[in-house]
Amino acid sequence: MSLVIDDKGTISLYQGDSGDIVISGLDINRNYTVYFAVQDKKRNLIGNELQVTSNKADSVIFFLTPDFTDLLKVPSGKAYEIYTYGIKVCEEDADTEDTLFVADGNYGDENVIIVYPRKVIGG
Repeated sequence: MSLVIDDKGTISLYQGDSGDIVISGLDINRNYTVYFAVQDKKRNLIGNELQVTSNKADSVIFFLTPDFTDLLKVPSGKAYEIYTYGIKVCEEDADTEDTLFVADGNYGDENVIIVYPRKVIGG
């Protein structure tokens, strides 16, 4: 897997590769549905929002498939392309929804994905 997340929450990956994104620190007394979405620089949604149920665990894992990351295009001649992502936690049987800050984020900060061009097609 060639997906790397730094201490500020910036994700770096090659287009078409796979990897895990772990969201931790969830309240084990609550059952959440956690959502993950990626947008381009014009705020267009890329692919579908991904969702995982916590089942009262303290963390969830989103697996980004090669098909999903293949949607993150890098224009010809560019070294990389920047996308943004968001994570939302919704509590089952309640009317609460919270957009999570990544690392030491604040309102208005963007969670960034840096996508590098595919290096090889593979199997």
